[in-house]
Amino acid sequence: MTKLFVALMLAAGVSLAYAEPPAGSGPGMQREEMRERMQKHCAANPEKCAEMKERMKKEHEEVRAACEKDPAHCKEIRQEHREKMREKMCAEHPQECAEMKARHEEMKKQCAADPKACEEKKAQMREKMKERREERREQRQNAAPAGAPPAAN
Repeated sequence: MTKLFVALMLAAGVSLAYAEPPAGSGPGMQREEMRERMQKHCAANPEKCAEMKERMKKEHEEVRAACEKDPAHCKEIRQEHREKMREKMCAEHPQECAEMKARHEEMKKQCAADPKACEEKKAQMREKMKERREERREQRQNAAPAGAPPAAN
C-alpha cells in the first residue's frame, strides 16, 4: 500500500508539473516554476527525461489499475492529499483561504435549502472540470515536439 501511495503522489506531481497555472500570482506560480525547471532539464538531458516520463507513465498506469481494484482506498488517499494541500495553501495565503471557507459555508447553506439545485450545480462543475482537463491534455499533446514522447497524464 505504501508503494501505491508513493506512486499516486508521483503521478499527481507529474500531472501538476504539466498543468496550466492560474493567471496572476499565488499558489500556481510554484507549479509554473517547476514546469519551467523540468523543461530546461529535459532540454539538457533528453534521454534521462524520456526515461523519467516513461517510468512515470508506467507508475501512473499501475496506480490507475490499483485504484480500479480498490477505489475506496484511492478516494481516501486523494482526500488526505487535498486536506494537506488545503492546509498548505491556507498557511501561505490566509486571505484566500478565508474567502474560500466563506464560499464553502455559503454553498453548504444553499445546498441545505435546495439539494436538487445543488446537485445540478455540482454536475455542471464536474462537466466543466472535465472539459478543462481535456483542453489541457490537448494543449500538452500539441505543444510536445514531434520526436518527444507524450507527457504522462
